[in-house]
Amino acid sequence: MRPLKLTVSAFGPYAGRTVLDLDKLGENGLYLITGDTGAGKTTIFDAITFALFGEASGNNRESSMFRSKYADPETPTEVELVFSYAGKTYTVKRNPEYDRPKTRGEGITTQKAEAELRYPDGRVVAKKSDVDAAIREIMGINRDQFMQIAMIAQGDFLKLLLASTDDRKEIFRKIFKTQLFQSIQEKLKGETGNLSKSVEFVKSSLSQYVNGIEADETDVLSIEVEKAKRGELPIAEVIDVLDRLIGQDAEAEAALKKKKDETEKQLETVNGILIKIEEKEKARAAIEQNKNDLSEEEARLALLKGKLEEQKAKKPEAENATREKSVLEEELPRYDESEKLEKSIRNAAAELERMETELSESKERIETDGQALEKLKEELKALSDAGEQRQKLESERERLADKAAKVTELTKKLKDFGERSKALSRLREEYMAAETAREAAADDFEAMNRAFLNEQAGIIAGTLEEGKPCPVCGSLSHPRPAEKSEQAPTENELNAAKKKAESAQSAAQKKSNECHGAKAELDTLKNVIEEQLKGLEIDSTVENAREHLTPLAEELAARLSTAGKAIAEENKRIERKSKLEKDIPQKEADLTGRKAALEELGKAVAALGSEIRSKKEQLEKEKKTLRFECRSAAEDKINALKTTIARMRETLEKAEKEFNESDKKAGELRAAIRELQEQQADSPEFDKDTELQRKDDLTAAKAEVEEKLKTVGMRLQSNKKALEHIQKQSGELETLEKRWAWMKALSNTANGTLQGKEKIMLETYIQMTYFDRIIARANTRLMAMSGGQYELKRRREAENNRSQSGLDLDVIDHYNGTERSVKTLSGGESFKASLSLALGLSDEIQSSAGGVKLDTMFVDEGFGSLDEESLNQAINALVGLTDGNRLVGIISHVAELKNRIDKQIVVTKEQQGGSKVSIVV
Repeated sequence: MRPLKLTVSAFGPYAGRTVLDLDKLGENGLYLITGDTGAGKTTIFDAITFALFGEASGNNRESSMFRSKYADPETPTEVELVFSYAGKTYTVKRNPEYDRPKTRGEGITTQKAEAELRYPDGRVVAKKSDVDAAIREIMGINRDQFMQIAMIAQGDFLKLLLASTDDRKEIFRKIFKTQLFQSIQEKLKGETGNLSKSVEFVKSSLSQYVNGIEADETDVLSIEVEKAKRGELPIAEVIDVLDRLIGQDAEAEAALKKKKDETEKQLETVNGILIKIEEKEKARAAIEQNKNDLSEEEARLALLKGKLEEQKAKKPEAENATREKSVLEEELPRYDESEKLEKSIRNAAAELERMETELSESKERIETDGQALEKLKEELKALSDAGEQRQKLESERERLADKAAKVTELTKKLKDFGERSKALSRLREEYMAAETAREAAADDFEAMNRAFLNEQAGIIAGTLEEGKPCPVCGSLSHPRPAEKSEQAPTENELNAAKKKAESAQSAAQKKSNECHGAKAELDTLKNVIEEQLKGLEIDSTVENAREHLTPLAEELAARLSTAGKAIAEENKRIERKSKLEKDIPQKEADLTGRKAALEELGKAVAALGSEIRSKKEQLEKEKKTLRFECRSAAEDKINALKTTIARMRETLEKAEKEFNESDKKAGELRAAIRELQEQQADSPEFDKDTELQRKDDLTAAKAEVEEKLKTVGMRLQSNKKALEHIQKQSGELETLEKRWAWMKALSNTANGTLQGKEKIMLETYIQMTYFDRIIARANTRLMAMSGGQYELKRRREAENNRSQSGLDLDVIDHYNGTERSVKTLSGGESFKASLSLALGLSDEIQSSAGGVKLDTMFVDEGFGSLDEESLNQAINALVGLTDGNRLVGIISHVAELKNRIDKQIVVTKEQQGGSKVSIVV
C-alpha cells in the first residue's frame, strides 16, 4: 500500500482544507516529516490510519477527538485518501462523528460517522461496515496489524527490547494470537488438579469401606481385620481376608437355617396337638349351650305362629287400598299439564314485563345517545386546528435544549477554570518560594566563592619575599600582602554550595516552566469560555460568568418545562381529534341500528300479551275437571295409601320371616348337637400340660437360633457390600492414579514446571519460534547500523531453574567477543537495537499475514539520542528498507536530519491558530 494523495478538512490542527500530493515523494527513498513540536506531524499518519480503518493511530486518541478546534463551524471534518495497492488505485473517504450547526434553523446537530470507498472500476461502497470489510479484504490486514507494520514507534519497541520473558510473552500473545496454547496449559493444570482431588477422594472412600469390615471377636481373622483398618495390609490381602470371612459366615448361616427349620417343624406338631385339645374342650361346652338354646327357641316358635295367623286375616283391607291408589295415579299427568300451562303463563308475563321495561329504557338511551353524539360532533369541530402548532413547539423545545446543554457545558468549564486558576496560584507561590531559595543559594555560593578566592591571595602572599617578583603582578616590592582568613571555605564546601545553587536554579526553572504551561492552558480555556459566552450572547467576563449562567439555566429549565407541557397538551388534542373522527361514524351507525331494533321490540310486546290471555282461559277449564286443587294434594293422598299398604305388607312379611327363622334355627341347633356328639366319640386324648411345656422349650430354642442367624446375616451382608465397594474402588483408584500420573507429567511439561528443567511453557515455546525469526530479520539491520559490532541473540539457558525463561534477549559484542544482556546497551545503542527489532517484527508480521506488501513505512522519533556515526548507520539501514520501491517517512525534529534528507513534509504552526503543511522535494 502506498498513499498517493491525502486531503484533510477541519482535522486535528489543520483548520481548513489541506491537500498533500504524496505522489511527489516518488516511489522509494527516505523523506522527512518535520516541524515544530505539537504542530501536527503525527497527525498525518493519524489521517492515513483513520481514512483506512476509521480509527486513530494511537490508543490514547479517539476518532471523536479529530474535530479541529480552529475550524469554522461550517467546515466539515473529513479525510480523503487516494492510495495504490497491487498496482490498482483506490479512493477512501471518511468523516468522524462530531457536532455541527444545523443546515436548517438554529441549534447544533450530530453529524454521524460515514465512509465511502471507490474501486478502480468506479464501483462505490458507502456503508461504514462494508467499507471496513472491503479495506481488510483489499489489504489483508486490520488496523492493529497495520500499526505494527507501518509505524515504527521507538518508545514502544524499546519496551520490547528490554522486556522480561513474562512481559515479552504478553506482547507476543497479542501480536501472534497464542492465547490457545495458554488455554491448553491452564486446562491441563486444571485437569491435573481435578484428578488429584479424585484420587484422594477415592482413597478416602476406600478407607471408609475397609473400616466397615466386621468379624466375630472370637474369630482368628479378627486380628487381620484390625491390621487392615490400621492400613497395614495391601488391598489384595484385605480382599482375601474378606473372602474368607464371607465364606465362614455363609457356612454358619446355612447350618443355623437348617437348625431353625427342624425346630419350626417340631413346634408345628406341638401346636397341632394343642389345637385339637382346645377344639375338644370347646365342643363339650357347645353341646350344653346348644341344648339350652333349643329349649328357648321351641317356646318362641309357638308364639310366632299365632302372630302369623292374625296378619293373614287382614289381606282384604290391603287390596281395597291398592285399587284406590291406582285410580289416583292415573289422574297425575293431568295435574302436570295444568301446572306446566300455569308456569308458561307466569314466564310469559315476566318476559312481557321485561320487554316493556327494555322498550322504555331503549327509547330513553337512544334519545340520550343522540344528544351525546351531537356534543361529540361539536367537540370535533372545536379540534379542527389540532396539530398545527406541534412542529413549532418542538422546534422551540429543541432550540432551548441545545442552549441548555451549552450552558451546562460552559458551567463545567467555568468550574474547571476556577480549579485551574487556584492551581496556577499555588504554582506561582511554589515558584516564588523556589526563586527565593535560588537567590539565597546563589548569594551563599557567591559569598563563599569570594572568600575562597581571597583565601588563594592569602596563600600566595605567604610565599612572597622582598626582591623576588610576585607570581601574580611581577612586582619586586610587597608593601601590603594579603592576609589568610581562618573563616574561608574549603574547596569541597565551595563545590557543595555550587551544587546547591545549581539545584535551586533547576528547581526554580522547573517551577517557572510549570507556571508557564499552566498559564498557557488557562489562557486557552479562557479563550474557549469567552467564545462560548459570545455564542450564548452573554456580555460578561469569565470571572463573573457564573452570575449570568445560573439565572439563565433556571430560565431555560422553566421554559423547557413549559414547552414540554404545551407539546404534551397539543399531543392530547391530536389524539382526541383522531379518536373522535373514528368514533363518531361508528356511533351514528350504531344509533340507526338500535332505532330499527326498537320497532321490532314493540311488535313483539303486543304479540306476547295476546298469547298470555289465551292460555289463561285454557287453564280455568282444566282445573274444573280435577278432584284436588293441585298435584301435590293428590300425591299426598297417594302417599298416604302407599304408607298404609306398605305397613300391612311389611307386618305380614315380618311375621312370616320371624316364624321361618325361628323354625330354621331350632332345626340347626338339633343338627349341631348330633354332630358334636359324634365328633367326641372319635377324638383321641392328650395331656395338655405336657404339650404346653414342649411348646415353651421349642419356642426358646427357635429364638436363640434366630438371634444368631440375624447376627451372622447382618455381618455377612455388610462384608459382602464392603467387598463389592472395595473391589470397585480399588479398580477405579488404579485407573485414576495411572491417568493422574501421565496427566501431571503432561501438565508439568506444558507449564514448564518439570523438576531440574528450564521453565519453558508451551506458549513460550511457540513464541520462541516467532522470536527467533524476528531476531534473524532484526540482525541484518543491527549489524549494518552498528558497523558489525552488535548482534542480537535469544538466551538459550535460564539464569536459574526457578523462574520462567525462553524469551530473554542478549547481545553479542563482536569487538570484544562478549555476550551480555541488552539492558547493558547505551541509549544510542538501545535505539539502534530496538529499531532493528521493530523492523524485524514488522517483516515477520507481514510474512505471517500472508505476504502483505506495504510500500510506505513511518519511523517516529528516537534519532536525537544518536551520535553522528550512529545516525549515519541508522539512516543507511533505513535507506536499505527503501529497496524495491518502498518509501520510508521519518517523523522527527532533529536538525541534522533536515540537512541529510532532501524530500520533506514540513509542518508549521500559524500565529492565528492551527497548522499548515507543505511538501519540499
